[in-house]
Amino acid sequence: MLFGSSTITQLIMLVVVIPILSRIYTVEEHGDITTFMSIMAVGAAFFTLKYDQAIMVEDNRENAKSLVKLSSLINVVWFVISSLVLWICRNPLSEYFGFQTVPSWLYLVPITIFLTSMIDILNVWWNREKKYGKLSFNRIATFAGSSGYKIAHGLLKFRGPNGLILGHTIGQAISVILFLPKRISHNITFDANALKMLWTKYKSFRNWATPSSLINVIGSQIPVFLILFFFDRETNGYYGNAMKLTYLPLTAVSYAISQVLFERLARIKHDSSEAIKLGYNILYFLFFLALIPVVVMVVWGDIITPFILGENWEIAGVMTQILVLFCFAMYVSSPFAVAFEVYNKLKLQFVFTGLFAVLTAAALFITLHITNDIFVGLMMFSIVGVMVRIAMLIACIKLIGHNPMFKILLGIFIIAVSIVIGLTFRYWIF
Repeated sequence: MLFGSSTITQLIMLVVVIPILSRIYTVEEHGDITTFMSIMAVGAAFFTLKYDQAIMVEDNRENAKSLVKLSSLINVVWFVISSLVLWICRNPLSEYFGFQTVPSWLYLVPITIFLTSMIDILNVWWNREKKYGKLSFNRIATFAGSSGYKIAHGLLKFRGPNGLILGHTIGQAISVILFLPKRISHNITFDANALKMLWTKYKSFRNWATPSSLINVIGSQIPVFLILFFFDRETNGYYGNAMKLTYLPLTAVSYAISQVLFERLARIKHDSSEAIKLGYNILYFLFFLALIPVVVMVVWGDIITPFILGENWEIAGVMTQILVLFCFAMYVSSPFAVAFEVYNKLKLQFVFTGLFAVLTAAALFITLHITNDIFVGLMMFSIVGVMVRIAMLIACIKLIGHNPMFKILLGIFIIAVSIVIGLTFRYWIF
């Protein structure tokens, strides 16, 4: 059900929504939503101090409920702090983003991060409860509300904040409302002693999982901030839509699968044979599901992307070709990161996320500083990112109970051969 809802929404997004939005909003406006989403991702990485992830791991249902409340309280505190920081720093932030005055959408950042973090908390809870129908309906309804407003705002030329950003915030608000329990008044009380006990019991999540998640997000979002530093909002717009055609569809499916893997692996972690079987079934499924689309985008991305987005998006087409293998590596490896939490190897997770952030950021910064060429910079970023994510995937499957080195090498060989065949077909036959 989760895979189906993700697939439906992503197909509609790719075939209908993105082609419309790329034609009714400017490249700069797309650059602004790219920046906004990156800021939001960074904030959402620490707004709950990752106590929401402990909801799935906790065996006692009542304690899990208390973890929902603890995570929500932490989220509220960070919302207040971030609102104050934004108000104080709004002018220098606006200058960095390329605005002479403070853009109205900047004030939406704290509330959107708060809503996103609430979705993360409630998502884990309903996943623990195995309410997959609720999760699927929420995803579709949120997508419909958000996309519908974005299109209406652009077509009708509404004033106010960037319609792409406001539409996203509206979608997050819809999601939270749909996720809230029917009898919410029965769930707002809490036991302070229970919260203190859980705060201490799962301190490794705030001490290790939070910085690990934050570093991981910064590593994946660093191109947005470095592109703003070296180039402009327009270049960020090209990059943002290139990622929408590659990273977002893949990660939507990957995230749906990771929810199931998290729940199942937490229950069977002591049965290594079942855990290994589950892990490889998901690995094969993810790999072969996306293999053909990824190869097609590597070979023909510079043609397909402008066809989908419009004739002014040729630069995004080249970026798509460069980034798609990086996105594929993220897509395949991301679900298995739950193994770090299930097997309580959060320090190891911190090491891998630290390497990912530092090495990819260094590769992109140094390359852009030397060449000032966005394509060369993204190529080096992708190569380094792929290598680190493959290493992380191997480590995660080893935690489950098996060394996947041969299977990983075989997968790389299959991808390489497929790309060579595709390139041969394109340049020799045509």
